Amino acid sequence: MTEERRSHWWQRRSTAASEGPAPAFDLVRRGYSREQVDAHLALPPEQRPRPAAFDLVRIGYDRAQVDRALREQG
Repeated sequence: MTEERRSHWWQRRSTAASEGPAPAFDLVRRGYSREQVDAHLALPPEQRPRPAAFDLVRIGYDRAQVDRALREQG
C-alpha cells in the first residue's frame, strides 16, 4: 500500500471515529465493505434495510463480528 493510500484510509477512518461511538470491527482478508457497513450503521435503526446486505471485498470488516453486532442491535 502506498503512503498516499495509507494516509487517505487513515483520514477516512479517523473522521468516521470522531462522529460518534461505532463498533470496532477487525479487518480481515475477505470481509464486508467498510464503507457499506459504516453507512448502514450511520442510519437510524428504523431506517436500516433488513436484512442488511453488504458486498465482500478483499480487505473488509470481519463478517462474523458485523453479523453479531447487527443481531444484538435488533
